[in-house]
This record gives sequence, C-alpha cells and structure tokens, in this order.
Amino acid sequence: MPIPNVTFRWAQKRAQCQWCEKPVEVGTALVAVFFWNKGADGRRWNHQHCYHPECWLAQGYDYLDRNPYVPYKRSRELELAPEDKKQRYTLLRRYHSILQGLNRLDNGAEPIKVIRLELQMSELILEIQKVGGVPKKWLERL
Repeated sequence: MPIPNVTFRWAQKRAQCQWCEKPVEVGTALVAVFFWNKGADGRRWNHQHCYHPECWLAQGYDYLDRNPYVPYKRSRELELAPEDKKQRYTLLRRYHSILQGLNRLDNGAEPIKVIRLELQMSELILEIQKVGGVPKKWLERL
C-alpha cells in the first residue's frame, strides 16, 4: 500500500468524512489523507480521504484497539564471565572466517580444501559448545 500524505488544513469545499460519513463544512478543520501512486505498476492513480480531526483520532485509536501493544523481545544475551565472552567472540570470528574461505572457493575447487575447512568448522562447533552453546544458524548450515 502506498504511503499517504497527511495534512491538517481548513476545508475549502464541503467533503464527506470517511469515518463518520457526516459532511465536513467549509471553513472547518479538516484532515486530508492523500494516497498517491506514480504509476510504478503501469497504472497511475491518486486518491484523497477527508476526516474531521476528532474522527481521524477515533479511527487511529480504533486501529490501536484492534492491534494491541506487543513489546519487542530482544534476543536474550548469554550470561557469561568476561573471559568466556572473549573466548566465545574469538571462536565466532574464527568460524565466520572459515565460512568466508569456503564461500571464496570456486565450485571446481579441490575437494580436499573443502573437506579441510568443513573439518575446522566442526571442530569449532565442539569448542563453542563448552562456551555458551552452538548458535542455531551454525547447525542449519551443516
């Protein structure tokens, strides 16, 4: 859905409120919501909705009532000792360095190089298991 332009202004002509369906009289406050499309999909259209300021707030509150607040859950941080955090970070960096090496290899690369890098990755998985557990994405790549 295109992003609307919302403006408060004085009504220059009579319009119908989209929320309460009563007229917005000339010279009264008006909330104009203008939807526009520059024709990216081959069609060009513009459309304007008019609201009383109270109705604009009422429809906003109605939307919030239908979509209640859900707090954002941050990923839980591991509770590790500082030296364990440092060791885990080093293992993570080493794993991703190996992963980049694998990605740099061509499809026709020597199988021995690929096997060697995958073996190093599996060894790192065993090491990081001791320091906070294995990240889910690592297991998905196996």
